[in-house]
Amino acid sequence: MKLRTLLAVSSIITLLYQPVRAQEYGTAVGVRLGSLTAGFNVKTFLNTSGAIEGIVGIGHHSVTITGLYEKDHPIHSAEGLNWYVGAGAHVGFFDHHGTYLRYKYKDEKYYVYHDEDNAVVPGVDVIIGLEWKIPRAPLTLGVDLKPQIDFHHGAHSYFDAAFNVRYIL
Repeated sequence: MKLRTLLAVSSIITLLYQPVRAQEYGTAVGVRLGSLTAGFNVKTFLNTSGAIEGIVGIGHHSVTITGLYEKDHPIHSAEGLNWYVGAGAHVGFFDHHGTYLRYKYKDEKYYVYHDEDNAVVPGVDVIIGLEWKIPRAPLTLGVDLKPQIDFHHGAHSYFDAAFNVRYIL
């Protein structure tokens, strides 16, 4: 019984302890076309699987700056394809002019009203996505889902999905 347990544990450790080698580049810059904002992003690897990503998103009467820490994981059956998950924070700068349209979903318009003309809105983000480093080209293509929570006059959650194109420096 002890031998079987030892073999099972060592087999599991051997299977799980695969060297993570997701990094196929150092730094890349590009555009992020999201459902809530569109803008620019930069992703740089700190080591073979950990990366930081910065996003500047421009939306309806707003600019949002986001910083994320991401962990990349290779999909071994597809060359250059990685999935990643991460978390971070953002700060949004809104020019409200009273009522403004935050987003539209299935013909429903969601408005947020603030009395002040401008607001600085902090928040938190999580992200999960897929990124493909195109073989023999200095480009990556990606898609992600990025739920976020704004903390302004209460907590308000939003769901953002995006397509990314980055140029590898």
